[in-house]
This record gives sequence, C-alpha cells and structure tokens, in this order.
Amino acid sequence: MLIHKNTFKHLNFKLIDTGLHDATWNIAMDQALLEKSHIYGPFLRFLSFSPECVLIGYFQSVNQEIRIDYCEKEKIQVQRRITGGGAIYFDPSQIGWEIIGRISDFPYTHKELSYIFGSAVAYALSKMGINAEFRERNDIEVNGKKISGMGGVTYEGNFLFQGTLLVKDRIERMLKSLKVPIEKLKPKEIDSLRERVTCIEHELGYVPKRDELKEILISGISEYLGVNITPYSIPPDIKKRHKELLPYFKSEKWVNKIVFREDEQDVLSGYYRTQNGTIKVSMMINTRQKMIRNAIFTGDFFLNPRESIYDIESLLRNTRFDLKNVENIVIDYFKRYKLDGITATDLILAIKEVFKKWTLIKDGLTPKEANDVFMVNLNSLKGFEPKAFLLPYCAKETSCSLRYKKECISCGLCTVGDAYNFSYEYGLRPITITTFEDLMETFENLKREGIYEYIGSCCEAFYVKHQDDFNQSGLSGVLINIENATCYDLDKAKEAYIGKFESKTNLNLSLIKKVLKLIFKKETKGARK
Repeated sequence: MLIHKNTFKHLNFKLIDTGLHDATWNIAMDQALLEKSHIYGPFLRFLSFSPECVLIGYFQSVNQEIRIDYCEKEKIQVQRRITGGGAIYFDPSQIGWEIIGRISDFPYTHKELSYIFGSAVAYALSKMGINAEFRERNDIEVNGKKISGMGGVTYEGNFLFQGTLLVKDRIERMLKSLKVPIEKLKPKEIDSLRERVTCIEHELGYVPKRDELKEILISGISEYLGVNITPYSIPPDIKKRHKELLPYFKSEKWVNKIVFREDEQDVLSGYYRTQNGTIKVSMMINTRQKMIRNAIFTGDFFLNPRESIYDIESLLRNTRFDLKNVENIVIDYFKRYKLDGITATDLILAIKEVFKKWTLIKDGLTPKEANDVFMVNLNSLKGFEPKAFLLPYCAKETSCSLRYKKECISCGLCTVGDAYNFSYEYGLRPITITTFEDLMETFENLKREGIYEYIGSCCEAFYVKHQDDFNQSGLSGVLINIENATCYDLDKAKEAYIGKFESKTNLNLSLIKKVLKLIFKKETKGARK
C-alpha cells in the first residue's frame, strides 16, 4: 500500500499532551475529544497513565480478560476503552498516541488508515534507530516483536485511532494482570511470551525521557504525513464535556458494561511432538461466541523465520473456533511463505489436540479439567470402552512394601488404593506401572489379550515426552494428569524412568471419578446396561 507523504498537507494537526492521569480521566477525555473533533480537530494527542491500569476493549468483559484478584491486590486500576481490541496493561512509563479527526478529512478505509497511521509511528521510531514497521492486524513491530498495538472507533462522522508505545519491560506485570492464553505463568512460559514483545528500553539500551520520545514522534509523524503539528490548549467546551463524562466512565455501568460468565471463556491447550520439536498450543476460547480470542504456540520446536509463528498467532486471533477455518488459515500461510522446520500438518495436528479438549467440555468437563485429560488415538469419548486402569507407582506411599510392585491392597494410605477401588466398581483391571519398560510390556500384554482401550494416570510431562510411544502402541487411551509435583518438576525424571523415584505424587481422584462417570454413564458397573 503506497501512501504519499503529502497526502494530508492541507491539514493542520493540533497537538495536545494531557500528561499523566488515571484511567477514568483518560478514557473520558478520549470521548470528549472524539465528540468535538469535527469542530476543532484533527488532534494528535499524547497521554500516559498513573497509577498503572489495565484497559479492556469496548466489547470485552472484565471478568473474562482480567485477573481481578491480582489487580485488586496490586492496586492496578481497571477500565474499559471506547475502542475495540484486546485488553492491555499501562504503566506510567508507557506513552499513548492518538489521532482524532473528521472522517471526511481522511478519505480512506479503516484498514488503510491503520496502515497510514501505524506506518507514520513506525517511521518516527526509525528516526531513533529502531527498525519498526506496521504489520497487519494493527501492530507495530520490531523484527517480528510487538512494540505498539493499535485500535480505533468512529462516532457521528468522527474517528479516533490510538496506540500504546511500550517503553520499559513490564512483561511479567502485564501477564499477571491479564488473562493471556497461558495457564500457569511458569518462568519458561513468561520467557516465551517475552520473545513476542519488545520495548524502547530493549531496543535502545536505555529509557529516553518522555519529552524526548514525544518530540521524535511529533517530528516523524509530521514528516511522514506531510502535516504541520502545532501545540494546542483544550477548549473550554471540551473541558466541560469531559467533566460531564467523568461520573459515567467511573461507574460500574460503564466498566462492567458487558458481562460474560467467567466459565464461558478459558484456555484450552494441547501438545504435539514433531521431528522438529514439541509444539504446545494454548488458545483462549470464548465458548459462547465460538471464537478464538487469542492463540499462543510455545515449545522447543524449530521454525524459520521465527517470527512466522507470531504471524500465525495474529491471524488466528478473534477468528471462528472451527477446525476447518483454522486449517485453512494455517495452510494458506504456509503456502504463501517458504518456511523451514515444522510443517502446516504439524501445526494442525497440534491444534487438533485443542479441539479434542473441546469435545470433553461438551461432555461435561470444565476447561481446567479438560486440560488435565489427554486422549491417545481418540478424538472423543464416544464409543470408548476401556478394560484396564494403568496407575503410576510413584503415587504409592514411599514406605509401602508394594510401591514397586504391580499390586495394591487398598490400605487407604494413598490415592492409588482409591483408584483400585474405582477400577473394581467399573469392572476395570487395575495395573501399577513400575517403569517405562514395564509400560511398553503392559501394552503388548493387553494387545495379546485382545484389550485395546485403557484409562490411566500420569503427569503431563511424562505424556508429552512419550506421546509418540503412546500413539504408536496401537492402543487407545485416556490419561488423567496427577495433582502435585512430579519427577520432572523435581529433576528426577531419570530415576522415575527406571522405577527408583522416591517421592510421592497424588492422583487427581475427583477428576478420575468424573471421567469414569462420563465414560460409563453410570455410577457403577452394576448400573450399566
């Protein structure tokens, strides 16, 4: 898209810098300027927020997008923007920029204006030595990493485009404030997400003063758009309108204007091992709207160029949660670009693991419960009839004489005994697995007996590491994650592999019981038809 620098040379932009204010003050000023911009505009406004805050998009629900308990504890303000898009975190170091004007003065489509204004800001950053460029889906990026997000809104012939410029590294604070598609926020997960975002501090090696940043932005935007930008004082009638708007934007009626049930949106995740590493897919799914609100791919997989995965994440954001739709997006991207590493098929197979979790939710599990269930050579529980229950020895008491044996006397001292009792209720054969080799041998023994379906329990890390072995066993299974620290968490995987892990884990009995009920439809074997 080619836009000449002198496109808007007939316009004189009025510069307003409202400095540091709280979230309510800033949002009310957005609305006041938007309402009056056909009289006084166009405006170039700079704004910052103090205290720190999180801002949800106009069409979002606070309880679905924000970690409310964390924000309350940390005294982080929560507000709703007048623009659409996703939730964002703002701290006093960040600088917001806005272009507000009359639509008739800017004869372009919304998409074209996004490109024009985004490119103008990117051009300004390039004057600082930052290799920034506008990317579709309204982001300004530096070498594939997001440094500024954008959004816009129209109102009675006027428009407002706005963006946030990340200045300091506040990624951990941001992730803890917002419900991103990562369930546990482990250090590795945070580091992975940090690879998707950058800031002025990282790019320049220091934090420029706010005035310095502002002057460079003014110069770059003016030069790129071919316009004059002159300082301007807010007119009295805009100040009056702003004062009138403050009570409404402060009210619960505005902040919680849209409320969706919290359980209607959550993260679903799945894993897939490829020759080029393991892919973990985490998707924030709105179950009412059947929409992918956000998607993140993490893991030790290889893909070059690396930023390609961020493009795919962006393309999946706010799209229909429909497998065919997702497949088309991924296949089309891989057709358009020459990539090395994982293939479109690999990525689709990883995504299909998320759709498996969706079938579990439709069966009655919560998203959290579904994420703790792994289906092997199955797409749903329909028609699944297990005959054996495979249990890990590490969940037995460390002092138990049968800890490393395949039997259990259900003495009541550990969760394995309870699982054995569940097995007897549902007519399953309980088997304690003592080593990895024992698991492989058990699979062969079951097949010799004509048993091809089983239920079991193991930790997520074990399942991911041995996903190929489970898939290639020729058996179908449902595995339920254990509850507490595992040998992988404790760096004892080698000991566990050979059956010498000395710590004790706990089975997730409540989830095991719920899954058994879903599979067998009735409480006990005797009640089954």
